[in-house]
Amino acid sequence: MRRPLVLNTRAQEQAAELSRLLAEAGFEPVEAPAIAIVAGWDTAELESVRRDLRAGVYERVVLPSQNAARGLETDLAAARVVCGAATAEALGIVPEVAIERFSAAAALDVLRPRLAPGARVLVPRAAEGRDELVDGLRGLGANVASPVAYRTVPVAAAATRLHAGGIDVVTVCSPSALRSVAAALTPGVLLVCLGETTANAAREMKLRVDAVARRTSMESLVEAVRRLPLPQGSPLGKVGIA
Repeated sequence: MRRPLVLNTRAQEQAAELSRLLAEAGFEPVEAPAIAIVAGWDTAELESVRRDLRAGVYERVVLPSQNAARGLETDLAAARVVCGAATAEALGIVPEVAIERFSAAAALDVLRPRLAPGARVLVPRAAEGRDELVDGLRGLGANVASPVAYRTVPVAAAATRLHAGGIDVVTVCSPSALRSVAAALTPGVLLVCLGETTANAAREMKLRVDAVARRTSMESLVEAVRRLPLPQGSPLGKVGIA
């Protein structure tokens, strides 16, 4: 019996950890990126933000993802950071708050009692990112800087691999990756999302979400794959999923 094929759609430089964990769990990872991640900083803006970080200008720094810290890694040590637990681990930082399952709503819940009116908050973001977090912080009275730290560029590899057939499960870690593969998804392929932001984007696109990771980490994503409600006797059902 073949091992179930799980499509790993992460950007090429970030795919290795998920593939390793999938293989250790008894799946056959197939790496085919749905997106590429490129720097989005304006050079002058990046240097200004770094100076402000070193000077302690920002009361809080909120990182929606690991990629949001691009270019700022060496300047975050003294900052009061709010981010996902997986982001903190990937960056090797000790944040003020590590959220197990990062989302805009979860971050706002954490920050609501902590922010004074007019507090300066830095939220580096993706060019394609949603406004829920930034708008919510401004609604709390914060003075928010939300520079573009990175951009995601669609890559055809994941959709091409889906069109070739044989994939049992697709994992997606961001709305941008989801958009890249959405047209190639078929009813027989199970969809697993890293977090609620991505899952909600899928639902808005009228796609069926089969599982959502309980935490924003690769370990939790693999656990979500293992928890899939699989038909009795299917190839996936032979992996010994709990």
